[in-house]
Amino acid sequence: MSLFQLGTSSLKVSRLMIGCWSFGSEDGGYWGEQKQSDVNALVSEALENDINFFDTAVAYNNGKSEVSLGTALKGKRDRAIICNKINVVDREKLANFEEIFKESLDRLDTDYVDLMMIHWPHKDGELLKANIEAFLKLKEKGMIREIGVSNFGVSTMKIAKECGVNIACNEFGYNLLCRGIEKEILPYCLENKIDILAYSPLMQGILTGKYTKVTEIPYSRRRTVHFSKMDNPDSLHGRPGADAEMEQLFKDLKALSSETGIACSSLALGWLNRQKGVTCVIAGCRNVDQLKENKVSLNVKLTDDIVRHLHEITQPVIDKISDCLDIYRGVENGRVW
Repeated sequence: MSLFQLGTSSLKVSRLMIGCWSFGSEDGGYWGEQKQSDVNALVSEALENDINFFDTAVAYNNGKSEVSLGTALKGKRDRAIICNKINVVDREKLANFEEIFKESLDRLDTDYVDLMMIHWPHKDGELLKANIEAFLKLKEKGMIREIGVSNFGVSTMKIAKECGVNIACNEFGYNLLCRGIEKEILPYCLENKIDILAYSPLMQGILTGKYTKVTEIPYSRRRTVHFSKMDNPDSLHGRPGADAEMEQLFKDLKALSSETGIACSSLALGWLNRQKGVTCVIAGCRNVDQLKENKVSLNVKLTDDIVRHLHEITQPVIDKISDCLDIYRGVENGRVW
């Protein structure tokens, strides 16, 4: 797999990025159990295939994802590009920001991070600015190589640039059913040479073709604005959802898959591969077999007719949720700005 320059940064990365949210889940968790032996094998296989980009976060399994990735990269650290993310640190803790960051480095068993991001922006612009400035200080010390952003809208990207950040990329949820960035965020990123790292390319498994009814999807996977709140304890939005439209999409996507002979997941990843500004697709992998499947799917070439048809069958859902940049909270209490 060829390596690409990430934005205008110094980093050379693979087009497929390994999502590490499930790492460190030997005792179960959001994604279920994942053994460290599987993580070790997966990371080794990725590196052997020139897939060098790994995405983790302090919040993933309360730091266990970092520990698991660090363990898997032992003796291989120099071959990997690690992207890490941290939530905005409160004012009271900012004085200890370097110590907090070093704890993360210890979990990763490294003395630097290649790409560092704030996980979600904060509505307090001054606090956000202070956190970004703390990042810049660590970059000066060589503890951070490059700075990116995660879930940033145009206003927050402008704050980062005003602080003097050369933004390498914007990590954002982008897939057939989440296209809110296309209105303002993506054009801004294209204009400013900020690459998009697309997470949730399969909408946490919803675009794989495994579901027929909304009620078959676990509560935790249907907490987005695409689904009505109903009695979902994990839902944080007050939107009506698009349940009927989603079920029709399930039928249409399977029909297109049957007609073209292309798996649903390959249709979704192939569509993403066609979108301007998307340098990397972040795909969660639980084992070597899933890694191989994602690699093959990402290389699927779709015709213009198939791409148009995918837009047609997903449009009814998009019409219901197109104004939502934060698909977990909706517009009123969304975190993206």
